[in-house]
Amino acid sequence: MKTSHTPVSTLVEDGVSLKAAGLHEYVTIARPDHWFKNIFMLPGMLFAYLVYQTPIDAGFFLKALSGIACTCLIASANYVINEYLDVQFDRFHPVKKFRSGVQTVLNPYYVFMQWLFLAVSGLVLASYINLPFVLLEAFLLFMGVMYNVKPFRTKDRVYLDVLSESVNNPIRLALGWFIFVPAELLPKDIYDFS
Repeated sequence: MKTSHTPVSTLVEDGVSLKAAGLHEYVTIARPDHWFKNIFMLPGMLFAYLVYQTPIDAGFFLKALSGIACTCLIASANYVINEYLDVQFDRFHPVKKFRSGVQTVLNPYYVFMQWLFLAVSGLVLASYINLPFVLLEAFLLFMGVMYNVKPFRTKDRVYLDVLSESVNNPIRLALGWFIFVPAELLPKDIYDFS
């Protein structure tokens, strides 16, 4: 509970004063340690590689790394809003209450700017691959908003919680696929951003 004579950067919870979040806490809420979940992109990449016989050269590795980086940025944007919007619930969770974002005070302005930076960076980088890839990244971002933000907040609704979470791995698989789909197999107006 915030007290009237407590600075905005401090929160008093059960008699314990919490300090304002620093850079470490803002990096932590982006959960880079969860980027391994993007391994579900690899089967999609492998299938596209086998089907289209993508030549292995510098461009191959650049596209693969760019595609994975986009997905990590978008996933981190989703984690940022998840961490911020769940702070009040996580304070009472036996494990999550020890997260640095729960044990400090996160500034909502910084959180929003962090979310915006991660989301825009991910989508801009995705635009260098192709339009279907951008649209799938935007869909992954949209699913994060639906899962975490009221009035939708599917994580609080029976069955929708599981459904909205389970769709993320097929999205990742499709993202992997579209990294290596050759430009000539996409309609010209879909691929050309000029």
